Order: sequence, then C-alpha cells, then structure tokens
Amino acid sequence: MTAKTNLARTRLDERLATLRTRRDQLAVPRGGWAKAIRSALGMTLADLAASMGITRGVLSRLEGSEQKQTIQLDSLQRLADAMDCDLVYALVPREPLQAMVERQRDRAARELEARTRTHMRLEDQDEKDPSLADWRKEHSASLISDRRLWKNWKKRK
Repeated sequence: MTAKTNLARTRLDERLATLRTRRDQLAVPRGGWAKAIRSALGMTLADLAASMGITRGVLSRLEGSEQKQTIQLDSLQRLADAMDCDLVYALVPREPLQAMVERQRDRAARELEARTRTHMRLEDQDEKDPSLADWRKEHSASLISDRRLWKNWKKRK
C-alpha cells in the first residue's frame, strides 16, 4: 500500500464517518426528495414546472423517475436549482474503507496461505505448521498490494 493511497483512504473515512452514522436521516422520502421539498415549500407542479420552463407532465415524469431511482443526475440538478437547493451526491461505504481493505487483504492472504499449504502437502512438508498463519498476518500487507487486492474480487455476503 502506498502512503498516498493510505492517506487518501484515511481522509475519505474521516469525511464519510458523519454520513455513515446519519444514514437513516438521509433516507430518500417515499415520493422522492424533489416532491417532498416542492410540497414542503407549498409549490404546485405548475409552479415548479413554469419556473423550469417545462410542462407539468414533464415535471411529473421527472419526480416519478426520481422515485423509481431512474432519474439522471443532470435532471435532478435542474430540479434542485429550480427550488434553490444544492444537489448532494455521495457514495457512502457501509463501513470504513480501511476496514474493507483489511478484510479483503485478510481474505486474499488466507487464499495465499491455503495455496501454500497445498504445495507443502504435495512436497510432504509439515502442513500443521502454525508459524505459517503468524507469518501470513505479519506479511500480508507487503505480499498483497492494493492493486492486486481486488483482482477477481466478488462481493461475498
């Protein structure tokens, strides 16, 4: 892992920590953010559509596409601008990035250890050597680079 990558990961973890802890507060309202804010402002479809220079039907379809999660970001930005709102877009990891990397590195190291044990068995070496697990824990970061860490990765639940 490069120092630059580690620093970037640490900084992102710090920035995202607040969002991760407030995820429930950021849940999209049932009808979508645009409709919720428009309604809370007391704006009708006609009011907002006129301010955007579109028809009520087009605005209704935009609100519907937001609700279905098929709206394009540029359309959502136009809606936000028309209601004097900022569009905030973020990917919020479910856990700290560092924890994700450590879990993936451990998985990759276990796979490497399993392959090593297989080779040891084939060569009639003692496969019960506990020092191999200790060695894996100590050296996995240097053996498995960040670039190789996600190669052939599949999300496992």
